[in-house]
Amino acid sequence: MEIVEDEKQLLLEMKKLNREVKRLRKDNEILRMANEQAAHTQAYIQRDSIRQVFYNNQLLRTSPYLLILTDDQLQTAMTSDVFFEYNTTYDRDKLRRGVPLKDALTGVLEESDLEVFMEYCHAALQGEAVEPYLARSIVKGRKTDWQITIRCMDQDGRVVGVNILFVDMTKIVDALERAEMADKAKSNFLANMSHEIRTPMNAINGMAEFILRDSKEEDARRYAAFIKSASKTLLSIINDILDFSKIESGKLELVEDSFLMASLLNDVVTMTEIRLQDKPVELKVDIEEEIPNALYGDEVRFKQVLINLLGNAVKFTKVGHIKLKMRYEKTDSKHCRIKTKIIDTGIGIKPEDMQNIFSSFTQVDTKKNRAVEGTGLGLAISRSLIEKMGGSIQVESVYGKGTTFSFDIICRVESWRAMGDLEEKIQDSMADAYRVTFSAKGARVLVVDDNEMNLEVAAGILTPYEIEVVRAGSGMEAMVNFPRRKYDIVFMDHMMPGMDGVETMNRLRKMSGGQQAVIIALTANALSGAAAEYKALGFQDFLAKPIEPRDMDELLRKYLPKELIRPLALGEQPATEEDSAKASLSMEAVDTELGLRYCMGNHSFYRKMLHAFVNGAKYTQLDTLFREKNWANYQVAVHAVKGTALTIGAVTLSGHAKELEYAIKDGRYGYVEEQHAAFILEYREIVKAIRANLDEGDGA
Repeated sequence: MEIVEDEKQLLLEMKKLNREVKRLRKDNEILRMANEQAAHTQAYIQRDSIRQVFYNNQLLRTSPYLLILTDDQLQTAMTSDVFFEYNTTYDRDKLRRGVPLKDALTGVLEESDLEVFMEYCHAALQGEAVEPYLARSIVKGRKTDWQITIRCMDQDGRVVGVNILFVDMTKIVDALERAEMADKAKSNFLANMSHEIRTPMNAINGMAEFILRDSKEEDARRYAAFIKSASKTLLSIINDILDFSKIESGKLELVEDSFLMASLLNDVVTMTEIRLQDKPVELKVDIEEEIPNALYGDEVRFKQVLINLLGNAVKFTKVGHIKLKMRYEKTDSKHCRIKTKIIDTGIGIKPEDMQNIFSSFTQVDTKKNRAVEGTGLGLAISRSLIEKMGGSIQVESVYGKGTTFSFDIICRVESWRAMGDLEEKIQDSMADAYRVTFSAKGARVLVVDDNEMNLEVAAGILTPYEIEVVRAGSGMEAMVNFPRRKYDIVFMDHMMPGMDGVETMNRLRKMSGGQQAVIIALTANALSGAAAEYKALGFQDFLAKPIEPRDMDELLRKYLPKELIRPLALGEQPATEEDSAKASLSMEAVDTELGLRYCMGNHSFYRKMLHAFVNGAKYTQLDTLFREKNWANYQVAVHAVKGTALTIGAVTLSGHAKELEYAIKDGRYGYVEEQHAAFILEYREIVKAIRANLDEGDGA
């Protein structure tokens, strides 16, 4: 029985073992399959790794950029093949094993640039952002301009190295340098062109000035005025080109100073009327009389905008009229906005051309306007100037009927006193010919210029001052003349053949007395910033050509010894002028220089006007009209005083007369009653002072 039981037990065990064997076989099959899958995966990974290594190697071999990867100790880990074009000291394997980054790039970057580069790399390791920057290397005579980008590499938030990319920017940098050189060459060309054209224009302008100043023949004076106007037109074209160049380069600057609105408008209206004299076109002027007269801003640029826009209207208007309209708006206690419109009845602008109207070197409707002269820069320059003066410009036009340009600028107000009636302030342009007001006998001036006509013009302007003028036609001749005598001022032409003005000036400075000498650059180069540039070169000042007598006068007053300057009394003429009026006239309430200007610079005529003003005094008549409350005739009489007072230079009296006139016009009779007595007293005192001075001058 026991044997049977054992057999049963064995059978059970065998069944268990069989089941276990089956399970093990199954597990073994699973393991086999897993091993096969692992082998497949490993083979795939190995193939992908080989492929990635291949692509990485191809990227490093074919990349046009110099790429460097480092570890956190700035030891090299990988580089692109471009590196070996600049450094052959290390091979690829050595760089992969690790070379100090500074050693690897020695010779690739200049020493000073390498120090800066390493500082940036250390900053990147600290997690700081490093902006891309430019550096230059010169290896084996080959110049390369690099844009260097440095970025940190991190793993799980930990910095493990830096990624450095060098991009070759040489062609782009070279192109920029060529563009800058071309721009500089253009500026030099414009400066030279300015000099070459302005030099003969200096002679033309100067000789015309002499005729206006000295000639007694009306035809000759009229022709001279036309010559001067034509020369200014030519210069305006040159100035357009120069201004556009300065605007493009960002060098155009506003030069702000005090100016009188009446004087500015006087010049603008006179110049426009001259251009219209041969056209059946009327110039209408509608200026708000309450516009402040004393302003602060860039008078020259404001005038330039007005002349450009009015000149544009003149060119494109064959019949009808051109209207200059101006209003003002107070913006705060110290500033006002000047609003201007130029309206014409010209040919107008086509709608499709409106978008190009302010483009440079563009003249719309060229078929119709082929005969119209101009550079096509005037409107582009005007818009830039207006925007620089804090304003804006707009244009409206109906093709075939006319155009309206509207613009505004901001000006600082120096006095809110109104400008008044512009028409009464506009005089014959020839009356504005300059007159010498002082002599400097005993002064000696050396003028250096290689152009004989320029020497003649400068000497002609200086002669009425009784100044001894010594001429030198070259820098060498100036060096010969300078040590022989003492000169109060040396006017030195800048651009001369051989030894130019700067070199001549530097040599004169080394001579005895040269350090103390007043040397003023005489130049036709009118580019922006000229004054600062010449002073930086060592000149005390500069005088632009064509020479304006007023500018010369200002420099003479500034630099001549004060003891040599003797003001000319009213009635006294320079040595070159003939005039019988020799008596002195000095009055605080009368601007005799302004009065002389209104009398065309003729002293005898001015004295006649003073006699007429005294003999025609209206204060008794005004008193009678005031008592009778005859406001209509009072207004007429005070209006007459306003005009005659301004003619002789009694500016304050004229202004007070205008205030009374406008008070009556507005029906403010109470103001007249308050101010009448003070006005009559002022009027009597001025007449009394003029009579006393005239009697003294006439030998009474």
